[in-house]
Parts: sequence; structure tokens; C-alpha cells
Amino acid sequence: MEIYKPRRGIAIYELMFFIIAVNIIIYFGVQFFNTYTEVSLVKIFSVAFSIYCLFYVLQTVTLRYKIHSSGVEINALWGIKKIFIPYEKIDGYNVQTGAIKGMNLSGVGRTMYNYGRSVIEDVGTSHMFVTSSKQVLYIHTDEISYGISPNDIDSFLAMFKEKGIDQKNFEIKYNKNRDLFKEKSFLFPFMLVALIIVYMTLNPFVLYLMNKLPDNMPLFFDATFRPVVEGTGKQFAFRQMTYGALNMIILFCMHYAAYFCAKYDKRSAYKYIYIALLISSVFLAIQIRILHLYL
Repeated sequence: MEIYKPRRGIAIYELMFFIIAVNIIIYFGVQFFNTYTEVSLVKIFSVAFSIYCLFYVLQTVTLRYKIHSSGVEINALWGIKKIFIPYEKIDGYNVQTGAIKGMNLSGVGRTMYNYGRSVIEDVGTSHMFVTSSKQVLYIHTDEISYGISPNDIDSFLAMFKEKGIDQKNFEIKYNKNRDLFKEKSFLFPFMLVALIIVYMTLNPFVLYLMNKLPDNMPLFFDATFRPVVEGTGKQFAFRQMTYGALNMIILFCMHYAAYFCAKYDKRSAYKYIYIALLISSVFLAIQIRILHLYL
């Protein structure tokens, strides 16, 4: 077994810059938000974005490519993320230099580095582990391609020549069946989001009809969760129903984005429904907190 490090690039520096810049902007910018809901969403975005970027920073630091006697291994995060590609499944390869030309489906990346899944010109849908675009090797299989950037690409090319694997251009394949509701990994979170939206929309209205809401209810809170505008129980119920309608629109948009993404790669499509799940969960938690304090 031979182990190769990835070619050095700007990925780590740029991702760390994004983390620092976004958190600085949010730290000072949050002062311009005057409602608790807005502040909560922004803070959660900051935490999620920082964790997301740190994940790929760690992946970059630990990334290794290995040549075995039976295949190629991509290893990251100390073996937690490991992909093995047997030689018999490899039907060709492609080498590209310069800016990465394609469309990101998931992960992070620009023209100089790329992690996640992307649709690459002359290659198709690819699982990317590329730290530098100076020389990118795409290993193609019938299911998906894998993009890597080893510091010694010549060793990989010599190995492919020895195995009789040729360099080729490949067409982009499209998924004809994009019925995501047949997939449990999509259907379950979708149904969960729908149930959350229905509950957060109807619950305050039902409480109002049952005369369980106080005569005065807070409608808006400042960043410290102190009521700044109050109204009747009816106004509170309709305000919460408006939030429910907003989340329904977000769910619809995320479903459309997932359907478009599934044209190229179904696994990349699932992330959109989890974005809707996160947002709806925040609104639900805020509503539960209000009702807990004022009922």
C-alpha cells in the first residue's frame, strides 16, 4: 500500500477566513436585528455555518489517498470517512487542470478547491476530495466519479496504465426517476417538517377558540426576549399562523430545490429538507417557550 498526501491549496485558509468573517459580521450585525426570532435564526446560522466549515477544514488536514493492490482508497477524518474504489469498477479516468468547471450540489468549493458532490464538465456527477485545482484526477465508475488531487499524480497514472484503465471524457448522466417520496431518508424528515408546521399553525388557533389564551399576549420580543409589542389572544394566534404559512413556503422551496438537485444526485438532494426541518424547529421552540411563559 502506498499513501499520498493531497496537494496543498488555499482551502484551509479560505474556510477559516469565512468562519472568522461571518462570525464577526454576525457579532456586530446582530445589533441591527430587533426581534428575538431574527436574532435566534441568525445565531443558529452562525453556529451551523462554523461547524460546517470546520468539518471540511478537518477533512482537509486528515485527507489521504491510498493505492492498494485491489483498488484506490480515499481516507479522511482519521478513517471515519473512507471510500474504497476497486479497480474492476473503474471504467476510466480524466485529468483536468486549472479552474474546476462545474456546479456544486453539496459541500463547499470554488474553482480552486472542492469538497462534496458536484457536476463536472466532461466527467459528470463526482464526489470531490480536491484540495487544489492545479491537477485534478477524476476516477470514473458507473455509479459516480471521484475527484482527487494527490501531490504525486504520476504514480496514479502509472498505476492506471498498468491496470489497462484509459483516460476518457464522460457524459453527464441524469436520474430519470426523481420521486424522492419513495426514499425513507427524504420522506421521514419531510413528514416531520409538515407535522411541525401543522402543529405550530393550528395549536395557538385552537387554544384561542378554547379561550385558553390570555386577553393580552406578546406579539414581538426584543433580542433579550422581552415583550415590546402586545396584543389580544386573537392577534397572537394569527401571528403564529403567519409564521406557519412562512414555514410552509420555505418547505415548498426546499422541496423544489431538492427535486432539481435529484436530477444529478439524490443523496445531495436530502440536505434541503433538513434546512426546512431546522428552521421550522426554531419557530416551534420559540412558540413553545412563549406559551410556557404566558399560559
